[in-house]
Amino acid sequence: MPSRKNVRPQADFGRALQQLRAARGVTQEDMLFATSRRHISRVEQGHQVPGIRTIEGLAENLQIHPLTLIAAAYCQDLDPASVNEILKIVKTDIQALASGQAEHGDLKGSEPF
Repeated sequence: MPSRKNVRPQADFGRALQQLRAARGVTQEDMLFATSRRHISRVEQGHQVPGIRTIEGLAENLQIHPLTLIAAAYCQDLDPASVNEILKIVKTDIQALASGQAEHGDLKGSEPF
């Protein structure tokens, strides 16, 4: 069973957006389709958290799935081990929910953050 101990308890969208933009070679100006440069700058500085529609727009602009941006925000780094850990946790949570194993908001067998 995956452990939540190595996963960030809070999202860092700013860091994730900066890392993913750099990986794609995209500037803030290239992202203006998704939102304003000021908003992107405020998100990257940690002053604002983007809403789901903004996340979808940013992800579309980066040509990635919105869950990629969200998962990256919870990973310490974009290294394979961090990414695999968060994906295992999400998979375990979804499987438990889909099979009806969730009780009162708690997932059986899952460790809390």
